[in-house]
Amino acid sequence: MNKMDEISKNFDKAEFLKKEVDKLKIKIENWDLEDITQKNLVSSSLRVIKDNKFGSNYTFGNSERTFNKLIAGARESAYYGEEAKFDFSRQKLNKKSLPNEDKFEKIDAERLFDFIKDLLNYIEKKEKDITFDLRLNKSSSKISLKTTNQAELFEKKTNYQLRFGAPVPGGGSQISRTLEQDTMFEDICIDEINDFLQDYRNSYKLSSPKTGNMPVLFSPNSLYFLFVSLNEGVSGKKIYQKTSPLIDKKGEKIFSEKLSIVDKPHMNKSSSRRYFDDEGIKTDRTKIIDEGVLKNYIYDLEYSKKMEVEPTGNGLKKALFQEGISVPVTPSFINPVIEPGNKTKKQLLSEIDEGIYVTNVIGFHSSNYEQGHFSVQAQGFHVKNGILQGRLQDVMMAGNIYNDFNNVKGIGGKLYPSMFGYAPYLLLGKVSVTGK
Repeated sequence: MNKMDEISKNFDKAEFLKKEVDKLKIKIENWDLEDITQKNLVSSSLRVIKDNKFGSNYTFGNSERTFNKLIAGARESAYYGEEAKFDFSRQKLNKKSLPNEDKFEKIDAERLFDFIKDLLNYIEKKEKDITFDLRLNKSSSKISLKTTNQAELFEKKTNYQLRFGAPVPGGGSQISRTLEQDTMFEDICIDEINDFLQDYRNSYKLSSPKTGNMPVLFSPNSLYFLFVSLNEGVSGKKIYQKTSPLIDKKGEKIFSEKLSIVDKPHMNKSSSRRYFDDEGIKTDRTKIIDEGVLKNYIYDLEYSKKMEVEPTGNGLKKALFQEGISVPVTPSFINPVIEPGNKTKKQLLSEIDEGIYVTNVIGFHSSNYEQGHFSVQAQGFHVKNGILQGRLQDVMMAGNIYNDFNNVKGIGGKLYPSMFGYAPYLLLGKVSVTGK
């Protein structure tokens, strides 16, 4: 008897999600090989309806014993569960990236180490005294979902991620760059390395602005706080619970007309790309912000049912800074992207008479981010006349995304992965900064 037959015997309706991840991680710390990790992880989630009550369970592993525990836990969960208020997917999809799969198998550890060696040699010639760290990950994942409603979806994807950086001298933080794509890197990205080294050389000195409202240039990595806050604002769950600041705002201008944000789940180089969500609903490109105007909310199965709208394929096992098989499904962006502009980082810096360039923000989780507020420590650099003066120390930044991102002065022309989505460099005209 196959697994879906066994599941059907035990429940009125069910959804079986299985994820298999094969990942190779190479870790370099202070020039030396620190660790090589090979992981093969199988995880499963079972959501069920029995006697009109909803239940769920999850497990790790792929044995018969593990599967039996998955069923037993879901059965107990449904016994004590709440009334089932939505049904499971009926969709079908089979998505593979075969050419890249073949390339993935052929790229072994020796090829990865040759790439790392070339990168380290280049850095050493440029800045041999730097404390240099590097992470190179090669991953392949298979995701399958079946339901008793005859849904059957499968996708397989590959990804390579490179992250390199160095601790700020005496600063307690790190300057870094992250790159990712669905095929192995063909070169050592000299332009990105040189830009990183230029920032690093400016970190030896301390320099802080005076307290006041000033221009702020955000690095792509630091803009995760915008994505997280906006995700909460457009979440169908928050709309239903009436806790979102964007209730009844669809069609209204909420940001600068220079700012457009699109959820792009099929972006090839993104490690977050998905062709269906964790509920078996096909994903699609969704405009969230179009030239400053709010265009759409996002929904999973539960809250689309409650709001009497169609699900948008945004039901993910994801929460703030957390995701995985154990996390309950909630409406979430898959791969939010700030549409790029046409300026270089250097051009954006040149527009700052005095302000700061932010490479990371610390403490965002303690802000009232659901309402768009942020009060964070800004890591980065003091800027005068377009020139980096030195690294920041004990500099705070506060505001609200629905106010501050109405004053966008410029947007970079190249996209980079952030902690949550993709973003270019972005310059705001005025943000409240607490300096010296």
